[in-house]
Parts: sequence; C-alpha cells; structure tokens
Amino acid sequence: MKKNTVLLTGVTGQVVSELAMVLQKHDYRILYLIRPSGDDDAQARLAKILPVVREGMDIAIEGDITLPIGGFSVEDVAKWYGKVDKILHAAAAISFEEKDADSVWKTNFVGTQNMLELADALGVTDFHYISTAYISGTSEIFRETDLDVGQEFFNPYERSKIAAEKLVHAWPSINFTISRLPIVLGSSTDGEVLTFHSYYGFFIPFWRMLKSWRRRWDADQGDCASKGVTFDEHGVMNIPLFIDCSETSVLNMVCVDWVALVLSQLLSLPSSDRTYHLVDQNPMRVKEVIEVSLAHMRIAGVMYGPADNSKLTPFLAKIQGGVTENIRIYQPYVKHGTIFKCDNLVNALGDNYPKHPKVDEKMLCMMLDYAMSVDFGKK
Repeated sequence: MKKNTVLLTGVTGQVVSELAMVLQKHDYRILYLIRPSGDDDAQARLAKILPVVREGMDIAIEGDITLPIGGFSVEDVAKWYGKVDKILHAAAAISFEEKDADSVWKTNFVGTQNMLELADALGVTDFHYISTAYISGTSEIFRETDLDVGQEFFNPYERSKIAAEKLVHAWPSINFTISRLPIVLGSSTDGEVLTFHSYYGFFIPFWRMLKSWRRRWDADQGDCASKGVTFDEHGVMNIPLFIDCSETSVLNMVCVDWVALVLSQLLSLPSSDRTYHLVDQNPMRVKEVIEVSLAHMRIAGVMYGPADNSKLTPFLAKIQGGVTENIRIYQPYVKHGTIFKCDNLVNALGDNYPKHPKVDEKMLCMMLDYAMSVDFGKK
C-alpha cells in the first residue's frame, strides 16, 4: 500500500516536532526541510530533535526556506518530484520587535513564497500553512472566514503572517489548508515545552527578578526591606509593582499535544481552501492568568493598572520601568483579547473533534513547574 508522504518545515520548533511524532505513529513517510546549524547537518539536527528516526521513513533534506524553492538541490527536486503528497509549512520567525521587521518579513512572507514555489517544483497541490490567530489584530471577534477586515496590527510578526496568508490564498496551483494557532503552551500531561515565548516570555522578567531578590534577601534582609521588597516565612516575595492589563479580555492558549493531534487530523483531509482556528473555546481571562501565575511563582503585591510612580519609592519606580520595558511587546495581548470562532474546525472534524483540555489554575501551575524546573530554558 502506498505510504502518504508529507514534507514538513519547522521541525526544530515545538509544534512540528510534536506533530512529527504523531505522524510517525500513523506511518507517514516524512521529509524534513532543515537548515544546517554549526557542525550539525540536517540529519544530525533531526536526530537531536526526534526521539526516534525511522530508517527510510524520516528523511532530512538540507535547505533553508529563505532561499529559492527552500534551497532544494536540482537532485532533490528530481528525486522527489511527484512523490510528495502534501507540504506542511510551519517554519517562521517569531519576533514582535520593529527592529526585526525585515528579517521577520524575509522568513515569514518570502519563506512562504519559496515554499509555494517548491510545491510547484515538486508537483504538490495540497498545501498546509500554519499561521497565527493573531492576524486578527485589533478585531473584537475573528472568524475563520475573516482575513483582512480592516483590523490594525500590533507588530511586524502579525503583518508578515497576514501577508503570507493572502499569498497562499492567491497561489493558483494549490489547494490550501490554513491553520491559525493562538498561544501554544507545553504538553497537557507534564508541561514539557521546547521554547519559552508568549505566555512564558511574559513571566520570565518576574522569574529573574524573584531569583535576584531572593539572593539579596538572604544576604541582607534589612537592605531589601528598606527598598520596599520583602519575603514572608513561606518564601513569597512582596514587591509593589504595576501590571497594566484588561480586567475582562481573554487570553487564548492551547496545549502543544492537542495542536499536534488536530493538525494530524486536518492533514489527513484533502485541502479545500479553508481556514481553521485551533483555539480554546473557553479561554481564561487574562487578569486571572496573570494572578494565578504570579501566585504560583510566589510573587505578591502586584497592582493592576497603568504604572503610578507616585505610589512607588524612587528605587521601585526604577524597577517598574525595567519590568514595563521587558513586557512591552506583550502589552497588546494582555490589553486586548480577540474572541476567535472555530466553526470550520468543529464541523470539519465532526465526531473526531477532540475537546481541548481545560486551561485552568491546575494546568498553568503544571506549565510553570516545568518552566521553573529548567529555569525557563536556561538549563
């Protein structure tokens, strides 16, 4: 029986590395487009990423999505022409900083164009593109049928991803599936995560601050107290700082293993020029997420609203400035929460649609326990 063959980009990221393991179980033959790094060629990098690399079934191909047709050699094009059933393109640059706008555009827009051209070169007409739900920008409600509805965007990442979606829509020789992801958490079973962006990135400054002040407290409690920072007998740090966030908006977060399962189900369907939102239908309020997370990290004293330096000592006002700058890129997502609809996804999967594990205090604490155990990726 013919094996389905799929070409994946982005296997060095957490979503596609998880997806690859699901596809292995379903006996897909998988080509991985991987850029060499340092002394590691594509095959060596793949061996470091996947627990199991199946001989003849998991095939690393050296390339780079920012190069024409993904850097595929003439020999590789000839070898695989007509033998690839689907391409799933997920590799992307995730930076919200304007200073990175050019590199983000090159990876996310030009990279997508190169992969569409590779699809043509290989004779592939079934193209799956992994996008972000946050092309919604300033929209209050965003449906799977929505694309450019006049929304404004918060950063170059969002701008590059909607441009790439438009490119996929307009490409004449493919049928597409677009999957839009919100914030992706670690595994729903143990919290393991590969990268520490988004949800994790917001709390990294607080984690670093907690560790720094704990050392200072152990050395000189009086000095810390004089500056307005104390620890109680349970090790809870009290530091009066401000976080400006919405009281009512939600933060949409999904677990990586659920995302991988849903993507595998969508990959098994023929593309029919549809877009799907892989979102949590019952997301937590953003303020609750922050409160629960800080409490689990044993940080207290935080106030909510715009920073008011008149309520802080000059020393704490300086710290407030640093914290505000460190979480600046995440401010749009804690101040504004789009409601995402997912009717296409639910209808397409029908009885096979898997309900997302409940994201609640218990789930977030598990995610943070793993993150703290590896020092948010430092270990």
